[in-house]
Amino acid sequence: DHARVTHVEPIYRTVTTNRPVRECSQHQVYRPVNDYSDHGYNGRQNSTLGLIVGGVLGGALGHNISRNHRDTAKVVGAVVGSAIGHEVAGRNQQKRHSRHVNNEPRWEERCRTVNEHVSEEKHDGYRVTYGYQGQTFTTKMNRDPGRQLKVRVKVSPVY
Repeated sequence: DHARVTHVEPIYRTVTTNRPVRECSQHQVYRPVNDYSDHGYNGRQNSTLGLIVGGVLGGALGHNISRNHRDTAKVVGAVVGSAIGHEVAGRNQQKRHSRHVNNEPRWEERCRTVNEHVSEEKHDGYRVTYGYQGQTFTTKMNRDPGRQLKVRVKVSPVY
């Protein structure tokens, strides 16, 4: 049989999804100066050179201080001189690495991926109200049925 449709209302549901988005920004960075690499030396060579120069100066100092020119004073002077040379070389290396070229920054792009929450309305069918033989019924359908709706009528005996 056919029933008369009295009302059709679209049904929507909100669906939230995560969408990865790449965010990038520009940052100022300074290039550290490496005086050793600019002149063909590295920090290890400079540290070794400091130890040698300090040891020679310390040995000479120990030799001059000792009246009897004892070997002990020379060795102590060389060890102390080497330690001082090593310390001075380390300080110079730190100063060189912390300076910036002409104090001019360069720009570097840094990116990261973040999840953006996106909500959208999805069509989920129709709520259809219809009347049949003086009674009102409501059902959910995938499509708009129009002005009339086919209905299945089941007849059963009454006891």
